[in-house]
Amino acid sequence: MSTEEVTVDHKGRVQIPKAIRDKVGLHVGGKARLKIEKENIVIMPPISAEEFIKEMEGCIKEGTPAIDPLKLKKMWELTEK
Repeated sequence: MSTEEVTVDHKGRVQIPKAIRDKVGLHVGGKARLKIEKENIVIMPPISAEEFIKEMEGCIKEGTPAIDPLKLKKMWELTEK
């Protein structure tokens, strides 16, 4: 794992070096996810609908889901366009 030091500007922004963006698949105008782990901020590429559904498998323990996962996938895809 490599570490780079960046500067936070007056609006709270940081510039992610191109080599790092390329390595993790972040693109200009694209989205990223932020996650806080203890005292760290983790920047990740966006999650696909398939990855989201896979992550959510097993979360509903009882009853019928409020929404069909395939319908959720279609809704997700519409928001990505």
